[in-house]
Amino acid sequence: MRKVTYKKLSALMRAGSVMVIGLLLFKLIPMQIFGEDITFDASAHITITMFCLYFAWFYVDQNKSWRTPFFVFAMVVISIVSLQRLMVNAHNDVGLLAGLMISLAAIAYSQKEYFRDKLRF
Repeated sequence: MRKVTYKKLSALMRAGSVMVIGLLLFKLIPMQIFGEDITFDASAHITITMFCLYFAWFYVDQNKSWRTPFFVFAMVVISIVSLQRLMVNAHNDVGLLAGLMISLAAIAYSQKEYFRDKLRF
């Protein structure tokens, strides 16, 4: 395995920063306004899980044969965490979607150089 380069570490730091800011805006502030027992606040469990999976992706990406099994594994993990949060009535679909959108936006922001040449409108 190769070492984590400065570019990868920088991407992790950017993604983590955006995730923390997103959780502050969409989890902690709504909880302060509406109370701690709300279910539509952003799911920190989903966001933290996505950050851990994003961190693992840097090692999986080095071996192309691991990519498809990793995506299946990631989908299963996210589904299990989501179902658990719904079953304990900690979040509703809006809260889970907010956590997922924060995570995806953070990852997209951290990989903006990669997406810049790929997306054209």
